[in-house]
Amino acid sequence: MQVAVIALFFGFWEIAADRWIPALFVSRPSLIAATMWKWMLDGTYLRATWATLQATLLGFVAGASTGMVAGYATGSWPRLGVVVAPIMTALYTLPRLALAPLFLLWFGLGLEFRVVFAATIVFFLVYYNTYFGVREVSGELVAAVRIMGASRWQLTRRVIIPSALTWVAAGLKISVPYALVGVVVAEMLAGSEGLGYLLAKNAEQFAAHATFAAIAGVLFIALAIDALVTLVTRRALKWKTMGAPTL
Repeated sequence: MQVAVIALFFGFWEIAADRWIPALFVSRPSLIAATMWKWMLDGTYLRATWATLQATLLGFVAGASTGMVAGYATGSWPRLGVVVAPIMTALYTLPRLALAPLFLLWFGLGLEFRVVFAATIVFFLVYYNTYFGVREVSGELVAAVRIMGASRWQLTRRVIIPSALTWVAAGLKISVPYALVGVVVAEMLAGSEGLGYLLAKNAEQFAAHATFAAIAGVLFIALAIDALVTLVTRRALKWKTMGAPTL
């Protein structure tokens, strides 16, 4: 049924183009598919996809790792959390596009600009999930483990991290598409490569078929990265369901 719905949608789109909707704005699925095939053969997709994927992965790793460390630190030490709370809130509410001119000034038009732009988006999503995950750890469980003589490292490894892992996994899954959004937006603003640059260039030329082809490439990367993160987090949380009763 899903395949039928998708086929019906594209069939209606093909018929409606230039009949009820100007093809200049929406193109045709057949023309979009031909453009995608052409880009696959001449290497356009490969070059653009690699540039976007590389920046997305680096931005995701940088933002997620720093977000987890900062979230754990402020969640484990309440006084530190209280001190940095207004700073984090102010930075989180600041629109990322407002920082783009500064990032361009500091990092230029290369890979660093796209990575940092994406990392700043991912950081706060992972940070807050990690922070609240650590804060939600049962105080009674922590007290019981301390009574048994557990060290700080054992408490972190055996109690805090496993308990907060569900929150962290949710933050990682949510932040994946935002990392890609950050890279694509950065490429559209000031890029010379990548799918975002390809999308913006063709949109400026009113080439709807090529614009949709670039969007399809972005969608493919988003689905691939999301599937990878889902697989990793599912394996990391496998212990939570191994002993669960079957209803």
